[in-house]
Amino acid sequence: MKSKKKKQKTIANSIMIGIIAAIVVAAVLGVGFIRGWFGDKGADTAMLSDVKGIVNLTRNSITYPVEQDTLLRKDDVITCTPGATASVRIDDGSALAIGERAVMTVQDPSVRNFSIDVEGGELFAFVTNEKAKPVHISFDGHAVDVASAIISLSTRAAASSVNVYYGSCGEAAAGEMLNWNQDTLSVDPIQIVSLNAFSVRQLRGANTVVECCFTNEELDQMEADRKAAQEAVTAEAMNEELEELDLAYECTVEIRCDTILNNPDLLRPEKAEFVPEDGIILAAVKVPFAEGETAFDVTKRACDAYGIQLEYSWTPLYNSYYVEGINNLYEFDCGSESGWMYKVNGWFPNYGTSSYVMQEGDAIVWEYTCVGLGADLGGPTW
Repeated sequence: MKSKKKKQKTIANSIMIGIIAAIVVAAVLGVGFIRGWFGDKGADTAMLSDVKGIVNLTRNSITYPVEQDTLLRKDDVITCTPGATASVRIDDGSALAIGERAVMTVQDPSVRNFSIDVEGGELFAFVTNEKAKPVHISFDGHAVDVASAIISLSTRAAASSVNVYYGSCGEAAAGEMLNWNQDTLSVDPIQIVSLNAFSVRQLRGANTVVECCFTNEELDQMEADRKAAQEAVTAEAMNEELEELDLAYECTVEIRCDTILNNPDLLRPEKAEFVPEDGIILAAVKVPFAEGETAFDVTKRACDAYGIQLEYSWTPLYNSYYVEGINNLYEFDCGSESGWMYKVNGWFPNYGTSSYVMQEGDAIVWEYTCVGLGADLGGPTW
């Protein structure tokens, strides 16, 4: 009798295990189907790749952070969060570069008839292979076909524009823009000063393949002029604010996080938007100070003057302010050993910024360490 009950219990357990296994397999297959883990991996479908930051893909009403090298499907919705970018590889010589905050829906993912509808944000389209099929882009009730051209599209409320940097698109040639203000279309010259960081980065890459309407040398000069103008305005504002104070001395302050560029896999995706392309948050600038002021005082003065976020707290144990975050980058944002360190004239003090009294001509540099608690900066590890 006991043997019979034991046998029945064993059979019941086996059935239960089988049911659970079937549920797990079904779940895996369901997720895999949605995310495109299974099926044709041929070369006739466009692929989402070069994902940086958090890029969400909505497929079959399910939204999830997309993985690298994901084959696209019809009606896929691509959403780039702040600081995130991605690209769509269509064919040899055809691709899209998607900027942050862009939202678009794939109308046709096939290489031969690729079509996408842009609901907002900015993108670049590169079609430099003369044999490549045109890329169809629709937006805000308008549409363009890109063939043997490099263009950028920017969509915003009641206005959209297409810049042509190489070849032609619609009625615009290289160096011109199609500008829609509601339903009114005009063709105007592109002003190089209107280009943002995303556009400049894409154009630099494009210039390595073809000759665009703006050369890298022209882009360099534009960025240098823009930086100089910004520094002049900031310096004037700083002088007006501080002219009543007795600031008889001067130092330099620099803030950089270029080590993060060497450790992108450690960075929290939501922090990508706060990392400058060159890793320099504040290039070395002159900051006035009064006798007796500290490294913390001049750091705060520089951040206030240049509009850089700075978060700090008082630490009684060390009788000093502790800098928790700069430019929204904090301790542990790029690994378990990451955080801010400062050095004076190339030396890393082993005490807080409120304890270092400034001297004429001092150079304060804030650097973000990712690995080794300062080892990647060439400094001591605490």
